[in-house]
Amino acid sequence: MPCIYLHDPSRFPNYTAALALAGLSVADAPDKADGLLLPGGGDLAPERLGCDSALCRDVDRERDKRELQLCDQFLKQNKPILSICRGAQVLAVALGGSLTPHVDGHGGNSDGSDRFHDTRTAGLLTSLYGPCCVVNTHHHQAVAALPEDCAILQVSLDGVVEAFGHRQKPVLAVQWHPERLCGPYARADAADGALIFGWLRSVCRGSL
Repeated sequence: MPCIYLHDPSRFPNYTAALALAGLSVADAPDKADGLLLPGGGDLAPERLGCDSALCRDVDRERDKRELQLCDQFLKQNKPILSICRGAQVLAVALGGSLTPHVDGHGGNSDGSDRFHDTRTAGLLTSLYGPCCVVNTHHHQAVAALPEDCAILQVSLDGVVEAFGHRQKPVLAVQWHPERLCGPYARADAADGALIFGWLRSVCRGSL
Protein backbone atom coordinates (compact mmCIF):
# COMPACT_ATOMS: atom_id res chain seq x y z
CA MET A 1 0.00 0.00 0.00
CA PRO A 2 1.47 3.40 -0.92
CA CYS A 3 2.14 5.65 2.06
CA ILE A 4 1.85 9.42 2.26
CA TYR A 5 3.63 11.81 4.59
CA LEU A 6 1.30 14.16 6.47
CA HIS A 7 3.00 16.03 9.28
CA ASP A 8 1.25 15.60 12.63
CA PRO A 9 -1.65 13.53 11.22
CA SER A 10 -3.54 13.54 14.53
CA ARG A 11 -4.40 17.19 13.82
CA PHE A 12 -6.00 16.32 10.48
CA PRO A 13 -8.49 13.43 10.88
CA ASN A 14 -10.47 14.34 7.75
CA TYR A 15 -7.32 14.06 5.66
CA THR A 16 -6.22 10.75 7.16
CA ALA A 17 -9.74 9.37 6.62
CA ALA A 18 -9.69 10.48 2.97
CA LEU A 19 -6.28 8.86 2.47
CA ALA A 20 -7.53 5.59 3.98
CA LEU A 21 -10.62 5.70 1.77
CA ALA A 22 -8.29 5.88 -1.26
CA GLY A 23 -6.19 2.94 -0.07
CA LEU A 24 -3.30 5.05 1.19
CA SER A 25 -1.54 4.79 4.52
CA VAL A 26 0.22 7.53 6.49
CA ALA A 27 4.03 7.37 6.68
CA ASP A 28 5.71 8.18 9.98
CA ALA A 29 8.65 9.95 8.31
CA PRO A 30 9.21 11.80 5.01
CA ASP A 31 11.99 9.42 3.92
CA LYS A 32 9.59 6.47 4.17
CA ALA A 33 6.85 8.09 2.12
CA ASP A 34 5.83 7.60 -1.49
CA GLY A 35 4.18 11.01 -1.60
CA LEU A 36 3.42 14.18 0.34
CA LEU A 37 0.12 15.72 1.42
CA LEU A 38 0.11 19.39 2.39
CA PRO A 39 -3.15 20.18 4.23
CA GLY A 40 -5.15 23.34 4.82
CA GLY A 41 -4.67 25.84 7.64
CA GLY A 42 -3.73 29.45 8.29
CA ASP A 43 -1.89 31.88 6.03
CA LEU A 44 1.79 31.95 5.21
CA ALA A 45 3.76 34.65 6.99
CA PRO A 46 3.56 38.05 5.26
CA GLU A 47 7.30 38.14 4.52
CA ARG A 48 6.79 35.06 2.33
CA LEU A 49 4.25 37.05 0.32
CA GLY A 50 5.65 40.57 0.45
CA CYS A 51 2.32 41.90 1.69
CA ASP A 52 0.82 43.84 4.58
CA SER A 53 0.89 41.67 7.72
CA ALA A 54 -2.63 42.83 8.60
CA LEU A 55 -3.94 40.73 5.71
CA CYS A 56 -2.48 37.45 7.03
CA ARG A 57 -4.34 35.29 9.53
CA ASP A 58 -3.26 32.48 11.88
CA VAL A 59 0.40 32.72 10.85
CA ASP A 60 2.71 29.87 11.93
CA ARG A 61 6.26 30.57 10.76
CA GLU A 62 7.63 27.25 11.97
CA ARG A 63 5.00 25.44 9.94
CA ASP A 64 5.85 27.59 6.91
CA LYS A 65 9.52 26.63 7.21
CA ARG A 66 8.80 22.93 7.71
CA GLU A 67 6.35 22.65 4.81
CA LEU A 68 8.53 24.59 2.39
CA GLN A 69 11.40 22.25 3.27
CA LEU A 70 9.16 19.25 2.64
CA CYS A 71 8.16 20.68 -0.74
CA ASP A 72 11.81 21.09 -1.68
CA GLN A 73 12.63 17.53 -0.60
CA PHE A 74 9.76 15.86 -2.46
CA LEU A 75 10.20 18.01 -5.57
CA LYS A 76 13.89 17.11 -5.77
CA GLN A 77 13.00 13.43 -5.39
CA ASN A 78 10.28 13.74 -8.03
CA LYS A 79 7.76 12.22 -5.63
CA PRO A 80 4.04 13.04 -5.82
CA ILE A 81 2.66 16.01 -3.93
CA LEU A 82 -1.00 16.79 -3.28
CA SER A 83 -1.53 20.27 -1.82
CA ILE A 84 -4.89 21.42 -0.46
CA CYS A 85 -5.99 25.02 0.31
CA ARG A 86 -3.11 26.45 2.40
CA GLY A 87 -1.04 23.62 0.95
CA ALA A 88 -1.70 24.94 -2.55
CA GLN A 89 -0.43 28.34 -1.45
CA VAL A 90 2.69 26.80 0.14
CA LEU A 91 3.39 24.89 -3.05
CA ALA A 92 2.93 27.99 -5.20
CA VAL A 93 5.48 29.88 -3.10
CA ALA A 94 7.86 26.90 -3.04
CA LEU A 95 7.81 26.77 -6.85
CA GLY A 96 8.45 30.50 -7.23
CA GLY A 97 4.91 31.77 -7.75
CA SER A 98 3.15 34.50 -5.80
CA LEU A 99 -0.10 34.92 -3.89
CA THR A 100 -2.89 37.44 -3.73
CA PRO A 101 -3.16 38.37 -0.03
CA HIS A 102 -6.95 38.64 -0.08
CA VAL A 103 -9.84 37.78 -2.41
CA ASP A 104 -13.48 38.47 -1.62
CA GLY A 105 -16.26 35.93 -1.84
CA HIS A 106 -14.24 32.75 -1.27
CA GLY A 107 -14.28 32.50 2.52
CA GLY A 108 -16.62 30.22 4.40
CA ASN A 109 -20.12 31.08 5.53
CA SER A 110 -20.75 33.06 8.72
CA ASP A 111 -21.49 29.83 10.61
CA GLY A 112 -18.10 28.40 9.63
CA SER A 113 -19.41 26.03 6.98
CA ASP A 114 -18.00 25.84 3.47
CA ARG A 115 -19.33 28.00 0.67
CA PHE A 116 -19.91 26.34 -2.73
CA HIS A 117 -19.39 27.74 -6.22
CA ASP A 118 -19.06 26.75 -9.86
CA THR A 119 -15.70 26.27 -11.59
CA ARG A 120 -14.31 25.61 -15.06
CA THR A 121 -11.67 22.91 -15.45
CA ALA A 122 -8.79 21.98 -17.77
CA GLY A 123 -6.43 19.04 -18.23
CA LEU A 124 -6.45 16.54 -15.37
CA LEU A 125 -9.39 18.17 -13.63
CA THR A 126 -11.48 17.92 -16.80
CA SER A 127 -10.64 14.23 -17.04
CA LEU A 128 -11.85 13.78 -13.47
CA TYR A 129 -14.88 16.09 -13.38
CA GLY A 130 -15.75 17.21 -16.88
CA PRO A 131 -15.51 20.82 -18.09
CA CYS A 132 -17.41 22.29 -15.12
CA CYS A 133 -18.00 21.31 -11.51
CA VAL A 134 -19.07 22.71 -8.15
CA VAL A 135 -16.53 22.79 -5.31
CA ASN A 136 -16.42 24.02 -1.73
CA THR A 137 -14.46 27.11 -0.78
CA HIS A 138 -13.03 28.34 2.51
CA HIS A 139 -10.05 30.60 1.81
CA HIS A 140 -9.18 34.26 1.34
CA GLN A 141 -5.77 34.02 -0.35
CA ALA A 142 -5.03 32.54 -3.76
CA VAL A 143 -2.41 32.16 -6.47
CA ALA A 144 -1.55 35.44 -8.23
CA ALA A 145 1.39 34.59 -10.52
CA LEU A 146 1.45 30.92 -11.51
CA PRO A 147 4.78 29.17 -10.87
CA GLU A 148 6.97 28.41 -13.87
CA ASP A 149 6.35 24.99 -15.46
CA CYS A 150 2.84 24.84 -13.99
CA ALA A 151 -0.56 24.95 -15.69
CA ILE A 152 -3.92 26.18 -14.44
CA LEU A 153 -6.32 23.25 -14.10
CA GLN A 154 -9.36 24.95 -12.59
CA VAL A 155 -10.71 28.47 -12.10
CA SER A 156 -13.76 29.89 -10.39
CA LEU A 157 -16.15 31.94 -12.49
CA ASP A 158 -14.59 35.14 -11.09
CA GLY A 159 -11.15 34.05 -12.28
CA VAL A 160 -9.58 32.81 -9.03
CA VAL A 161 -7.23 29.85 -9.56
CA GLU A 162 -8.79 26.80 -7.91
CA ALA A 163 -6.24 24.19 -9.05
CA PHE A 164 -2.89 23.97 -10.81
CA GLY A 165 -0.44 21.23 -11.65
CA HIS A 166 3.20 20.87 -12.62
CA ARG A 167 3.80 20.13 -16.29
CA GLN A 168 6.57 17.56 -15.67
CA LYS A 169 6.22 16.39 -12.07
CA PRO A 170 3.39 14.46 -10.32
CA VAL A 171 2.27 17.54 -8.43
CA LEU A 172 -1.30 18.79 -7.97
CA ALA A 173 -2.63 21.72 -5.94
CA VAL A 174 -6.31 22.38 -5.28
CA GLN A 175 -7.58 25.44 -3.46
CA TRP A 176 -10.79 23.69 -2.37
CA HIS A 177 -11.24 20.87 0.16
CA PRO A 178 -11.69 17.38 -1.36
CA GLU A 179 -11.28 15.78 2.08
CA ARG A 180 -14.60 17.41 2.99
CA LEU A 181 -16.30 16.11 -0.16
CA CYS A 182 -15.64 12.36 0.04
CA GLY A 183 -16.81 9.33 1.98
CA PRO A 184 -19.50 10.36 4.48
CA TYR A 185 -19.10 14.00 3.37
CA ALA A 186 -19.73 13.36 -0.34
CA ARG A 187 -22.50 15.46 -1.90
CA ALA A 188 -24.56 14.80 -4.99
CA ASP A 189 -24.43 18.50 -5.91
CA ALA A 190 -20.62 18.87 -5.78
CA ALA A 191 -17.41 17.30 -7.05
CA ASP A 192 -16.44 13.92 -5.58
CA GLY A 193 -13.33 14.66 -3.53
CA ALA A 194 -12.36 10.98 -3.52
CA LEU A 195 -11.21 11.34 -7.13
CA ILE A 196 -8.44 13.72 -6.03
CA PHE A 197 -7.11 11.18 -3.54
CA GLY A 198 -7.50 8.47 -6.16
CA TRP A 199 -5.19 10.53 -8.40
CA LEU A 200 -2.63 10.63 -5.60
CA ARG A 201 -2.73 6.87 -5.23
CA SER A 202 -2.38 6.37 -8.98
CA VAL A 203 0.85 8.38 -9.18
CA CYS A 204 2.51 6.97 -6.08
CA ARG A 205 5.38 4.55 -6.37
CA GLY A 206 4.22 0.98 -6.06
CA SER A 207 0.57 1.70 -6.87
CA LEU A 208 -1.26 -0.51 -9.32
